[in-house]
Amino acid sequence: MKSLKYSDTQTLEKISAWAQELGFSDLAVVDLEHPKNLSTPVERYKNWIEQGLHGEMKYLKDTIVVRGKPDKLLKGVKRAIMVSMNYLPKDSTSDWMVREINGLQTPEKASISVYARGKDYHRVMRKRLSKLAKRICLEVGSYGFRACVDSAPLLEVELAQKSGLGWRGKNTLLLKRNEGSFFFLGTLLTDMPLQITQNLTKNLCGTCTSCLDKCPTKAFISPYVLDAKKCISYLTIENKGIIDESLRHLIGNRVYGCDDCQLVCPWNKYAKLSALEEFNVKNGLDDVSLIDLFQWSETQFNYNHAGSPILRIGYERWLRNISIGLGNSANKKKVDGYVNNGAVSEIKKILKTRLNENKPILKPHLIWAIAQCDK
Repeated sequence: MKSLKYSDTQTLEKISAWAQELGFSDLAVVDLEHPKNLSTPVERYKNWIEQGLHGEMKYLKDTIVVRGKPDKLLKGVKRAIMVSMNYLPKDSTSDWMVREINGLQTPEKASISVYARGKDYHRVMRKRLSKLAKRICLEVGSYGFRACVDSAPLLEVELAQKSGLGWRGKNTLLLKRNEGSFFFLGTLLTDMPLQITQNLTKNLCGTCTSCLDKCPTKAFISPYVLDAKKCISYLTIENKGIIDESLRHLIGNRVYGCDDCQLVCPWNKYAKLSALEEFNVKNGLDDVSLIDLFQWSETQFNYNHAGSPILRIGYERWLRNISIGLGNSANKKKVDGYVNNGAVSEIKKILKTRLNENKPILKPHLIWAIAQCDK
């Protein structure tokens, strides 16, 4: 095996096979030595930042220069090996999309983004990318590598698109004709002059605007341009403080992330199940009530979400998000004429149990949610 030349098509095929053995669904390679592969995307990214569409994510602004110079992440970098990994739980039934949509329409249920119901993908993918790098070094030759999963300042979707892995959808996510968008992206930077697969995939969105039209907060100011400050994923995960009152009703029962723009995408009828146990649903997070989650103690929160991406928002913001969901649930039940069944009274009672807790971020959301019960 070591006699194989790094530029051979066979070497790339071997690396792709090893990636699939590790649970990755696809692999492609993009040239990082070609200046045009990053210059135009960086300019678009810079313009997005200058418009203030990144919200409070200061790190996105601070890393503009690095995103255009990946050699600052790995000296002498020549290629980015782009991989995708499907994350739909492997035991999902054929009607999984209908079940997700029904969950959003059941106000007492908590809606948690599909990707966050299992283990933290950052850890899962980074570990497997590191194993891939070691395999390449063992079988092909010793080269430098750096595994990157979201946390490193890279324009992953742009690189994946240029590698031929897929095309950028109007909701800014990468789309693949045979897999939709329910997958994670990972990057393995390397100084290995590997054969590139650069072959742009045709954009197949056509005139469809389903993702833009479905967004609850109208966060897309135009196709391919997202105002993060309005995005429910941003509001429930990245926003560290008070969520604007004008947006709370629109959040509905979504307590961590939002999949709406993916659920209506026609290409996601081809979404594939994950091959990994790590993305199986933990703690029944695909079918759990807002009230049950709101009653978790901080100890339960830390224990139940150990190894989960949800842990990063912390207990108080978790409660903040759920309190908004409870307020919307009470409001929905009243609109639907269910005031007399005691459900609204129960929600109000549960919310009031936390009014005296020393949680400055939670409190204004509690007061708002209680007010929804009284309207």
